[in-house]
Amino acid sequence: MSKGDLREHLVNLLNSLTNLSPSRSIISQIILITSEKQTTLHYSFPELNVPEFKELLKVIGMVFEDEVKLAKGSFAEALTELIHKTFDWLDDELIYFDWSTYFGGNVMRKMDEVRSSLAKLTGLRIDLIPNPYLEWAKLVIAKLCHVYGKEKVIRFVKGLLDGLPLSRQDYPPSIIEEIGAKVGTRPAELKEICELIACLEKKAEHVGTMGSGRHPMGDVWIEHSKYHLDPLLLTQVSGKYTYGVRHRESLRKALEEVV
Repeated sequence: MSKGDLREHLVNLLNSLTNLSPSRSIISQIILITSEKQTTLHYSFPELNVPEFKELLKVIGMVFEDEVKLAKGSFAEALTELIHKTFDWLDDELIYFDWSTYFGGNVMRKMDEVRSSLAKLTGLRIDLIPNPYLEWAKLVIAKLCHVYGKEKVIRFVKGLLDGLPLSRQDYPPSIIEEIGAKVGTRPAELKEICELIACLEKKAEHVGTMGSGRHPMGDVWIEHSKYHLDPLLLTQVSGKYTYGVRHRESLRKALEEVV
């Protein structure tokens, strides 16, 4: 196989992954925004009133009861995970854990040169490498600015980008309280925006443990938000909890383009 053929296959792979992202596919959008009352979801997506479209969603694993959810082990659940991985991979934010003999256990690492490597392999400029996360972030922020007003949404996102990392001993810091104080907005006013952009209560996903079973060093979680921007990474080391920001540069770009 020639280098040209390899490049063509790689570009096809990138395009395929990008076309599965919620910014390109209404099916992916609906799959991501589950855990809604069926009436609410129908209001947000009038396409659900078409019987054939709803039947398709059932086939891939969506369960339409009073609250819409994804069937355990379904294709829809697998697609959700793939979308998250694609978001992170093509935005230089994919986290993995690697065994280190030096540290004597698992160490958290980040694949942070994916885009530059793909640019070299494809012969494309780095800005032409698809970034599904950035596309989705722009759509979400634009929608929330329309609903809540630009000023409030922009202050919150800038508060996250400029106000983190945040640390506290023994238990995680309160994002709503801390960011609310920094941007001068009452916590109650930011709660909904925080849930949509940053984190939902009891939706943190444990993604790995640092160290070893004999010598544990700490744990790592990704906070999930309603619209799956998921910018918060929570680490715990020796009882100290720290929130850091993921996708920082893409969120800044999304703000600049929306504003």
